[in-house]
Amino acid sequence: MRTLSARILLGFAALTLTFGVITASVVFQMTKVEDQVILIGKGYVPFALASKDLARRQDDLRNYLEERLSDESNAQVARMALTRARNNRDRELKTTRQILDSVVKLVEVDPRQFSVTRPRLEALERAVTAIAPLYDDLLASPPLGPPTGWDDKQKIAADSLRKLRIEERKLMVRANELSEQLDGYVADTTLALEQNEHSLRLFTIYLGLAAVLLGLVITVWVVIALRPLRRLRDGARRIAAGDYASRIPERGPAEVSDLAREFNSMGRAVEERERELVRSERLAAVGKMAAMITHEVRNPLSSIGLNTELLEDELTEVPNADEARGLCRSIHREVDRLTAITEEYLAFARLPKPKVAQESINVMVNALASFVREDLAVKQVKLTTELAPEDPHGLIDAGQIRQCLINLVRNASEAVAAKGGGRVTLRTRRDGDRVAIEVEDDGIGIPPDLLPRLFDPFFSTKDSGSGLGLALTQQIVRDHGGDLDVTSTVGRGTTFTVRVPGARG
Repeated sequence: MRTLSARILLGFAALTLTFGVITASVVFQMTKVEDQVILIGKGYVPFALASKDLARRQDDLRNYLEERLSDESNAQVARMALTRARNNRDRELKTTRQILDSVVKLVEVDPRQFSVTRPRLEALERAVTAIAPLYDDLLASPPLGPPTGWDDKQKIAADSLRKLRIEERKLMVRANELSEQLDGYVADTTLALEQNEHSLRLFTIYLGLAAVLLGLVITVWVVIALRPLRRLRDGARRIAAGDYASRIPERGPAEVSDLAREFNSMGRAVEERERELVRSERLAAVGKMAAMITHEVRNPLSSIGLNTELLEDELTEVPNADEARGLCRSIHREVDRLTAITEEYLAFARLPKPKVAQESINVMVNALASFVREDLAVKQVKLTTELAPEDPHGLIDAGQIRQCLINLVRNASEAVAAKGGGRVTLRTRRDGDRVAIEVEDDGIGIPPDLLPRLFDPFFSTKDSGSGLGLALTQQIVRDHGGDLDVTSTVGRGTTFTVRVPGARG
């Protein structure tokens, strides 16, 4: 989950899944409650009412057999009354059976739920069927009137009546037990329905609270995940306010970290452009000022140098004037030094655009090494070369690049000489589509705090330096479309790397 979109998608997916589970759970619980309502309304209640009617019809039949049949005087009336009572009982028994069978079809019922009711009802049905022959005997010739006047059929009917009274009393007890049992079922199911409704309410409340809590957690999580965007916004405001050195942490989701990385790259680029703009404006101002100063100083220096030479010539004829002649020579040396500085200022102010051509870098570096090797040897500095075997060619102004390298080699030799001697190495190599020329020394090195100011005009680490050498070198390299880098370690040495565009094969 490295990406911001994946995190947000995961959060909403979790929230959607949670509400889906809650909805499914509530629907499932409501389905169970609905089944119980249907079971009570269309099952248990009609079943209980039918069992009560069955018990009442059974009691009517028993009561007629035991009390009212003997009072009848007409056999036809007795048959009709007995048949009606019996049919009413049988009809209620059949209705009860139909209700029991329909309950199973209404909803999915636990088979154990009627493990007692069904056998009792079936026992009632078997008992009713078993006593049917007794009713046939009784209805054939009802035993009415005094027993002394009964014929054989009436005597058989009287015996059947005695048995029927016993069996019907038993059936009445069973019918009452069935009715009471069904009343208990209705009460128990109603209580269970109330408990399920209460449980469903609590279940819904708890799930709702859990969903709200999860929604809050996901909201906080998304806010935290989006917090890096605030850092980007604040960083953009700082850049807009001119704080080009402002950077933001490159952490967070993949999109944010990538954006932060690009933002910091943009900040570095803007900072570099701003620094280069300031430097260019400064160099332009310095160039104009240098040109003005050089113009004002060159002519007086020339006059001073000429007059000093004339004075020295006049003193050659004066005896005991050696000290005066020495002073003239000192003045002349200082005039030459100031003239060299003014010429350097003038070169900086009037730096021409390079006239690039395809040149062999190895040939140029070899020629340069041969030219300065003897001068460096006098300072106890050994100059070596490590040239690329493929002899890379660059698009350069050979004269200007040579001047840059001479300046770098001179600085390197001074750093090595300050250490008491050592080595300077000129190295060439291919660097992608560019050619790199390295000037490496094992001299005293440059402190880290001075490296950022090394190419600033008029900044020098040497007491006698003008501070324009490296600035002029960097400007020449940049005019070629290249760059100049420096790395240094105090006590171990310094490496300047000039990169210029390479010529295509």
